[in-house]
Amino acid sequence: MHRRLTTVDRLAKWGVQVDQSCTLCGRDIEETHDYLYFECSYSQSLWKGMLRWLEYQRTTGNWKTELQWLIANVNNRNPRKTLPGVVFAAVVYNIWMKRNDRRFQQLSREAKDRAKEIALQVHIAGQKKLKW
Repeated sequence: MHRRLTTVDRLAKWGVQVDQSCTLCGRDIEETHDYLYFECSYSQSLWKGMLRWLEYQRTTGNWKTELQWLIANVNNRNPRKTLPGVVFAAVVYNIWMKRNDRRFQQLSREAKDRAKEIALQVHIAGQKKLKW
């Protein structure tokens, strides 16, 4: 939320020379926090896939719009209404990890495969909280 991630635009301000293009979608566009979350086609695809998994039918927006939607729709007292916040955090984390995998290790994975991983992570995390 504090926009402190070391995105390409921040590195450039510090004088570090790096490839300016988005490592996720390949577009020749400056990688900013706003672009990375959720203007990039990869990020959009991942978030939309997770919303479908949660059975939400809605148009997605940029970082600010998505945060506003979460604030309006997440309720910690209702498990069904908590899940979007958990999934959002997992998506943001996975986008950053995916970006680093591609930028520094040249590893690549499709958004739908990453979405399956996130769904599994969230499902497993939820199972740990159940009391048997």
